[in-house]
Amino acid sequence: MNVRNIKTPAGLAALIAAVISLTACDDKPERAVEPAQPESAAASTAPAPSPAPAAKPQLDATQKLNIYIECFNSTYVSAHKAMERYTSWVKDMKVGPTGKERIIYGIYTVGEPSLKSCGEPVLNAAQSEPAMPALDTVAKDYSAAVTAWGKTLEEAGTYYGRENYKDDAMARGKAMHGDIVKHYAAFNTTSHQFNQALEDANDQRQLTQLADIEKKEGRQFNYWYMATMLSAKQLVNVLTQDDFDINTATARLKAYEDNADALIELAKKPETAKPAMWSMMSLPLENYRMAAKERLRRVRDKTPYSQGERSLISNNSGWMVHGSADKLIRNYNSLIDSSNRQR
Repeated sequence: MNVRNIKTPAGLAALIAAVISLTACDDKPERAVEPAQPESAAASTAPAPSPAPAAKPQLDATQKLNIYIECFNSTYVSAHKAMERYTSWVKDMKVGPTGKERIIYGIYTVGEPSLKSCGEPVLNAAQSEPAMPALDTVAKDYSAAVTAWGKTLEEAGTYYGRENYKDDAMARGKAMHGDIVKHYAAFNTTSHQFNQALEDANDQRQLTQLADIEKKEGRQFNYWYMATMLSAKQLVNVLTQDDFDINTATARLKAYEDNADALIELAKKPETAKPAMWSMMSLPLENYRMAAKERLRRVRDKTPYSQGERSLISNNSGWMVHGSADKLIRNYNSLIDSSNRQR
């Protein structure tokens, strides 16, 4: 298992916080409950109309999506890393811990603030307008799965952190193993579904924003900036796969280079309005370009990793290896960090 932390761009400009607008409630005073009328009187009285269903709260679509992204980004990696930690010393997952392991590393946990970001905020957003049926459903599923997994991790983390297995001959550790496997399996499945749903929704949002910018401003700085960052994300999503399609990757690399070159050339013009910290983007744009080229060449040319390179990758130092997915992600994340400072 190798969980890679690919950062999510905050956007071209700072998002304006949307005001949650609730449909106004009926401002008429409540009527006192009237005493029951005799049957004759009741029969002559028209039945009161049924009250209208309460309107759902409304969120700006971008704000709603950002609530989901915040939940995902704050839990996804740490929740998967917890299982990586556990499987690093539990050698047979069908058997579970025995208490005879040479080294017992325990298990990582997911922080309470991170879990809270996937609780009420996500559930409230899922019930809010505008409805995003597919995304709302998987967001609620993810909330439930990561919450259950987080509680299991908390219990296991306490047990292993206090080394209680030394007092009960690993009895509790053996008993917890089934829940660890079950809750992680549910989280693992849902997390990948949520990831894909977020990618699809975020891509659609950015494409809509890009079209709107082109309509209002033409293909000026803002257009090329967003086009470059969008194509960078589309490229990293392909190149980080273990076995990607070379033609697709080549086309996406060309799209990134074309957009980045247009952006860089436009930024050189004195009359072009650009962020004050624009100079910090040049190196990350180029470093990402080179890391993407290295990755494509490594896979296209079927260049195997040396023993030393494999060792670096297995020890979380893959960012030092030319053509590795880890190096590409490191440079992509650096590009995102620089982009997020352009405000």
